[in-house]
Amino acid sequence: MHVPSRILYGGRQGAPLAIIAAVIAVTAMFGATPFLIVPLAERYGVSEGLAGSISVAQVGAFALANFLLPRLLRPNGRILRAAAAALIALNLLSVLPSQFLVLVPLRLLAGFAAGTMTWLTWSNAMTRKDSMSSIAMTGPLTALVLAPVIATISGHGDRAVFLFLALMAVPAALFWGPVAGRKRGRGVLSASRSNRLLLIALFGMTFFGSSLYINLGLVARDIHELSPLMASIGFSLNAAGGLAGARLSDRHRIPGWFAMSIAPAVLLTVYAPTPFFFMGMFWWGFGFWMAIPGILQMLADRSLEPAERAGDGQGVLALGRSVGPALGGFLVDNGTLQGLAATAAIGVAISGLGVVGVKEGRDRLPPTDPRTIDQVDGI
Repeated sequence: MHVPSRILYGGRQGAPLAIIAAVIAVTAMFGATPFLIVPLAERYGVSEGLAGSISVAQVGAFALANFLLPRLLRPNGRILRAAAAALIALNLLSVLPSQFLVLVPLRLLAGFAAGTMTWLTWSNAMTRKDSMSSIAMTGPLTALVLAPVIATISGHGDRAVFLFLALMAVPAALFWGPVAGRKRGRGVLSASRSNRLLLIALFGMTFFGSSLYINLGLVARDIHELSPLMASIGFSLNAAGGLAGARLSDRHRIPGWFAMSIAPAVLLTVYAPTPFFFMGMFWWGFGFWMAIPGILQMLADRSLEPAERAGDGQGVLALGRSVGPALGGFLVDNGTLQGLAATAAIGVAISGLGVVGVKEGRDRLPPTDPRTIDQVDGI
């Protein structure tokens, strides 16, 4: 679920091999994070909550790259190959440090390289809008297939995982990807209050969701007594649910209710007997991807400049993912996984309720009512 959403649109049938390879490499990196916490804590002698800070570094830098680079550079294939080569080098260098504080900046730079690759992937995808449905397959399918592989490799330590991630980035550096586009200009943004509420809701969904998601490996081990391989099945089910949700998301108009439905799924992963852990993981991915496209569409519909607001939406999603693990690490080190699950469920539910409020408030008005245009009265 918490692979950054732009990755979902990063590859498609007929797309250049470099583009597909970039999506796979970045998806593998983020998908590996939950399986790295325990090996990193054991190798460096740090708490498992502190080990989760590598996610804060990676996703924070990912968000920065997606905010910053489109405004500074024109996308091209040379940047894609350079970013892929940097990701290979940073994954290899991550094998070497003997101190955790040296590893963190390496993962921060790896996150920036991954964000660069994803920005370029997105630039390529946006030139072929008629194939968006097929584009959505690459990310979740990669997560679905690689979760058991990474779980098995993690049993040999974090160094083995970083070596595997370096190998996964090699094709993106070898193949040439023709990428074109232009620098993003400054858009004219509406004063819509409902847009602000939607942006806050998007942030809340990933902030509270990622706080627990990054620690689900610990949940599987400590609460359900699952092996890493069995835990990986849960992550694969989460990816499968996300794939199904992305495919079906355009067939309903209740994204807020699907967002709220994630809350009971969150609780199932921690509080319910072990079989419900797998059910919760599936519905978490399904509900998330049934909700997110609809919320982003609501955001665009209420904007004077939909493209710029869509970028804002992607940015706050990434921002939530970058700081959420910090909350999770704090609660893991100072509380319980059950308390973290309750906090995450409440936060996600409130975020979904905010979307429901915006949706119902807008839809109750007649289509000809000028108040349906947020920009007129700032609703």
